[in-house]
Amino acid sequence: MAAVLMPACDATVAMPSGDTIRRLAHWAVAFDTKLCHLVDDLDTEWQAPLLSPWSFMQAMPADRSDALWPRLWRSRLGQEGVWPRLDQFEDPWWRLGLLPRPELLHRLCVLALARRPGVLRCCIDRSVRVPLQRALADAFPVLSALSLQGRPVDAVQAGWSPVEWACVGFLDWADMLGPDARLVQTLVRWSLPRQMLDRRSQAGPVPAERSCDAARQALVEAGMEWPC
Repeated sequence: MAAVLMPACDATVAMPSGDTIRRLAHWAVAFDTKLCHLVDDLDTEWQAPLLSPWSFMQAMPADRSDALWPRLWRSRLGQEGVWPRLDQFEDPWWRLGLLPRPELLHRLCVLALARRPGVLRCCIDRSVRVPLQRALADAFPVLSALSLQGRPVDAVQAGWSPVEWACVGFLDWADMLGPDARLVQTLVRWSLPRQMLDRRSQAGPVPAERSCDAARQALVEAGMEWPC
């Protein structure tokens, strides 16, 4: 019987470099850390609907509950979409989702105002401007400088709170990433007030002068790295 010749196969498989492996391991640890502390990152409006099925966790010793939380969250998040690849967190837009809640709200507020530089220019009411100044912290002078280039906004928008602008920033960010990032978007969504975010979403997009990429570039050129 004649022998059948099979096409030669290249058995060489390209292995990732040591640096790549270290970076991916870093993102794996960062994602797991996010899940470990996700309870602390939930907005109060999300706590009851998300945590009530797991009320038994309150009676557990801390070491056992700390080990169990990531497994519970992985099970719950599995309903929200495709798990992100670790290398996607190399993209700064994706790794926003790994930040703890205070930093998340800050970065989203910064993004919303960097896209709409005229807001701070029109925000002259002290009762509104002072909370924005506190929430923006070191980003306030940067955004104030950018506001000189911005178009005026109406009085309603000029009166929005930092959290409302964070909701606007979330919608900007989520729209830019698209449906493939649904799971990471959910992680961030849970850090925002549910009702306020729903209202902002139903009201439709807030007009912006810059794209998300252009806003980030403006921040970088002003000496601010975004998101981290």
